[in-house]
Amino acid sequence: HRHHGGSHHGGSHHQDVDEWCDPFALDGSQDELDNYKNQDLDTLRTAVEDVVDGVEGMMSLAVTRALTAEDASFEGLPWAGAQDNGSIEASCLCETYDWLKRQDDTFGLDSINEYFQDVLNRIVVRTMLGMINPLQGAQLIHGCAAILGLDLMRQPLGTTLVIAGMRKTNDLAQGHNFIVKAFKPFGKIEEAAIAPNNRGFGFVRFAKPESVQRALKKYRESEIEIQDVSVSIKTLKSERPR
Repeated sequence: HRHHGGSHHGGSHHQDVDEWCDPFALDGSQDELDNYKNQDLDTLRTAVEDVVDGVEGMMSLAVTRALTAEDASFEGLPWAGAQDNGSIEASCLCETYDWLKRQDDTFGLDSINEYFQDVLNRIVVRTMLGMINPLQGAQLIHGCAAILGLDLMRQPLGTTLVIAGMRKTNDLAQGHNFIVKAFKPFGKIEEAAIAPNNRGFGFVRFAKPESVQRALKKYRESEIEIQDVSVSIKTLKSERPR
């Protein structure tokens, strides 16, 4: 203790000794990075807990898992090739529809919760690594929860349309442009992307719900074409077989 007291007059020296004594001490920049990470995770957690009912326990599990993972380079990396907010979102939505299609009549809430936990884990890790913005991460979780028919505090905003049956393109940027070109007439677009692992699937998010209604009206009355192929569109709502 005397050593501790003795070093107080030279603040910097005291710090050096302490850091040297503690193999886990981080330099300032790492600390700042961790604070950023934690801020993003807090933002994500709060936003998700505001919209999905009873998700607190699952969210805690996902955050703990992300923070304690030895290796954050993802197990097996589903959503491979998804590098940005848009393509991660398209991959996750696509996979959620596919997962539901593969379930038979016997599956119940347990398997839905298990799948949803997996989605949470992956979005939390990507948020922590800065691959996805926390508010978009929360929006995506909200959308997946809606598709899975989970209890929501409120429905998604109604600004997103999912698109299926597009002609496949190998270029994500090109896919984005094709969607924007087809849906621009309906209003201002905030995000659009195709899923890297299923290039016939994508989504578009408008600034306003009215744009979605305009697009759906045209879809019902005639058709919507992307690259001369008639595509199908729908909003984010429960696809769970009841």
